[in-house]
Amino acid sequence: MNLFECIILGITSLKRNPLRSGLTILGIIVGVGSVVCMVSVGDGSRAMVLREIERTGGTKIIEIYKDDWDKQSGTLSRAAGQAVRGKSRWRRNRAEHLETEDAFEILKNARGIIDVVAEDDMPGWSVSFKGRKKESRIVASTAGYDRSHNWYTSTGRFFTPEEVESSSSVAVIGSKIAEEIFLHEDPVGKEIKASRPSYWRGMSGLYEVRLKVIGVMEEKGDAMDTTGWDDRFIIPITTLQERFKGRQDVERIRVEAEDIEKIPLVIDDSKQVLGRQHNNTGEEYNYWTAEEELKTADKVGLVMKLLMGGIAGIALMVAGIGVMNIMLVSVTDRTKEIGLRKALGATFNDIITQFLIEASVLTFAGGILGSIMGVFMGKGTAALISKFVWEGSNWPSVVSFLTMFIALLVSVAIGVFFGLYPAYKAAKLTPVEALRSE
Repeated sequence: MNLFECIILGITSLKRNPLRSGLTILGIIVGVGSVVCMVSVGDGSRAMVLREIERTGGTKIIEIYKDDWDKQSGTLSRAAGQAVRGKSRWRRNRAEHLETEDAFEILKNARGIIDVVAEDDMPGWSVSFKGRKKESRIVASTAGYDRSHNWYTSTGRFFTPEEVESSSSVAVIGSKIAEEIFLHEDPVGKEIKASRPSYWRGMSGLYEVRLKVIGVMEEKGDAMDTTGWDDRFIIPITTLQERFKGRQDVERIRVEAEDIEKIPLVIDDSKQVLGRQHNNTGEEYNYWTAEEELKTADKVGLVMKLLMGGIAGIALMVAGIGVMNIMLVSVTDRTKEIGLRKALGATFNDIITQFLIEASVLTFAGGILGSIMGVFMGKGTAALISKFVWEGSNWPSVVSFLTMFIALLVSVAIGVFFGLYPAYKAAKLTPVEALRSE
């Protein structure tokens, strides 16, 4: 017989016992569906992190900041820094704080850069207008904050470099501030009062500043990394430094590289610039990139896929044993048929091919249905994670056709592997043995 005839014969044989075949397929469906589900949910961790990175700036952003504790301890030479690192203990980082001027120097001297933004923030503020007040957080930056964070104004505009240089009393407010204190009025052009309690030498007071609203930021929503963004108001960093802090230090510097491939070059140049600026090695500061977050997400996804994939693999193994059991029963039921076929000239290869194809058709059908079911299982599992495990994460389910194809091949391989022994048992029967069986 040719391959096509074997397939037709195999399908016909399976149709003789639809309930038995259906129950066997069910095991394959559950196993393959579980594999596709877990892989899609595991891959969703990377997609989720990448989505959040794009929402808050993109993969080309490098964030530079200083930790208070560091193994390098703010040393003034590379050799001394290596000596401290070798002791493997944490010490207070005595490196100088980052300053606004550092951002301008990096932009001027580092290669492969589009823009650089210096940032600072201060909690505990409240914003009021016509007696309506809202708790808020002040964020101060140089021009370009909107591009750096992929967060733009919905009405009005963002402040300019000239307004930063002149320490202008302007502000761009979040959508929730606009909604709660301005109600239905247009905030642009209005004046708000920002205030914050102050404590100095045991005496309490109140910081107050009047700011002209020049824009309203688009709504970001309280999800993942953008939680609380809509409650912020943003002012020029020089306004914060001159009116409240009296210092030029900043919390962080965000650098946007021209492309991902140039990030190592940008980091190296930034270290050299900061080293010259602060008389250290530049290694005293931390350089965060999206690659670190993606690596973490990959590890989380891999752990999920290994743990849950192992359980799904066990389900496939059990399903394979079910296939073997059904095929052994089929061989027993059709012993005389095998003997008759051999008596009419069927070879060893004809018989073994017939039973292997039957097992493969069975598992192939289960693999297709399982892959389809796995897509919906993955979406359902991701929805449950977003609702009960990590609320507000909107965990995605990444459907990979490659995963579905591999799962389909695995299901067929299971049919061949577990159907091999029953097929061999059937094929080795002699016509006389088969026809004499009861």
